[in-house]
Amino acid sequence: MIKLLYVIVIVITVFIGLTFTYMNSQMVELKYLSFRTEINLALLLIGTLILGILAGFFASLLSSLKVRRHLSKVKKELKHLQSSSL
Repeated sequence: MIKLLYVIVIVITVFIGLTFTYMNSQMVELKYLSFRTEINLALLLIGTLILGILAGFFASLLSSLKVRRHLSKVKKELKHLQSSSL
């Protein structure tokens, strides 16, 4: 049942992606400093989305590593306190 749900979600996602690409197929000019190129609007938007997802992932990863480091330090301190109280 779960596999069927995954297949349905994947099919819907692919369908939305294909129709999005088809309906936004015009070319746009991308300029940054001295860099200039023409790119498909759908590819530009999808690329921007992917960059945003990656930036969010790495930002949350950094935060998660800080929390894990703090948790490890607290666990060591707890073990030390438990062993010293015995």
